[in-house]
Amino acid sequence: EIEKISQAKTEFISITSHQLRTPLSAIKGYLSMILEGSYGQLPEKVKEKMENVFQSNERLIKLVNDILNVSKIEAGEIEMNWERVDLREIIKEVINELSIKAKEKNLYLNFEEPKEVPKVLLDSEKIRQVILNLIDNAIRYTQEGGVNVKLQMSKGKLQIVIADTGEGLTKEEKEKLFKRFSRGTAGTKFWTEGAGLGLYIVRRFVEMHNGKIWAESEGRGKGSTFFVELPIK
Repeated sequence: EIEKISQAKTEFISITSHQLRTPLSAIKGYLSMILEGSYGQLPEKVKEKMENVFQSNERLIKLVNDILNVSKIEAGEIEMNWERVDLREIIKEVINELSIKAKEKNLYLNFEEPKEVPKVLLDSEKIRQVILNLIDNAIRYTQEGGVNVKLQMSKGKLQIVIADTGEGLTKEEKEKLFKRFSRGTAGTKFWTEGAGLGLYIVRRFVEMHNGKIWAESEGRGKGSTFFVELPIK
């Protein structure tokens, strides 16, 4: 009986998320056209407000996607698309995408790129989401300094290291960091959006690659370093 209730809950969440995605995508499309001037030029004040609406809609889309991912993960319905890829290319794509966000906060965003790394068998879209989420979080919780990304070999495995000069983590936060609906107190302090699902999804995606993820920090105000370790196969 409990299993049936759990399955019904998962199906309800999945169906609801799918139903929400369609109108949100339509709203995004129309807002993009309005902001691009397809319906005429907007007064500056109106344009500013429309950009706020666009960003709010983007956050809703991310939340719906996160909920959908969680429901698929817990129902065992995540499909893996394996391919052999160069992790350097994925990291560079993500850094290029997030560089504007870092510049807006006057933060550096560096990538220590190794000369040679073996190509790895993985689901590139899911690992891209892992890297995007971790670097985006690092930028979000950093007010001064910046973020350094490193790709290196460690004990026969590939390791992605993302170090920031941000708020850091307490011991209690580190213990619950990768659980569902978990958000650190730093998140509340800087009014960042999110339901606390991102790092849970990140952990599950890494585990689907037989990898490991963990975070290190010397405490509040001393920055954080996230490690993603993937087997070479």
